[in-house]
Amino acid sequence: MRKRMLFAVIVLLFIVPIFAGCTGNNGPQEGVAQEREVAPDFSWQTLDGEIVHLSGLKGKVVFLDFWATWCGPCRSTIPHVESIYNEYKDKDVVVIGVNMDVSSKRQAVEEFIKENGMTYFVISDANGNVASLYGVTSIPRFFLVDKDGNIASTKIGNIPDLEELITSEIDKLLEE
Repeated sequence: MRKRMLFAVIVLLFIVPIFAGCTGNNGPQEGVAQEREVAPDFSWQTLDGEIVHLSGLKGKVVFLDFWATWCGPCRSTIPHVESIYNEYKDKDVVVIGVNMDVSSKRQAVEEFIKENGMTYFVISDANGNVASLYGVTSIPRFFLVDKDGNIASTKIGNIPDLEELITSEIDKLLEE
C-alpha cells in the first residue's frame, strides 16, 4: 500500500505539471494582462544593437511565448511555436519567445535555443520585468496581440491543440 501511495505522489508531481504549467496556478489571475486591453509595452535590443519596442510593431500580429529551459511543459510547446513561426514568418506576424531563465547563463540558453531548433526571435527576461508587466506567474504563457496593439487572447499551459487554436486566431486577426 505504501509503495502505491508513493507511486501516486510521484505521478502527481511529475506528470500533472506536463499538462498544466510550471509555477503558480492555472486559473484566472489578478494582475494578468487581459484580453482587449492594450498590450503592455516593452523594448529589447537586437543582436545588431537596434532597440525594438513592442508598440513599434503595430500593424502586425504579435505572438508572445513566455517560457524557460527548466519548464517541461514549455519544452513540449516549442515545436508548436516553431511551426507557428514558420507558417507566418513571411506574413505580418511576429513570434517572440520571452525567456524567463534567471539562474542560467546566457550561453546555456543560447545552446538550448540552438539544440531545440528555435528560429523565432527570443529575448531574455532574466530580470522578470516583461513577465511582471504581463502578470505572468505560470508558464508556458501565451499572448496574442492584434494589429492595434491590444491583447486578443491569452493561453496558459501545455495545450494539446495549441497550434490549431493559435493559427485559427492569427488567421482571424490577419483578416481584420
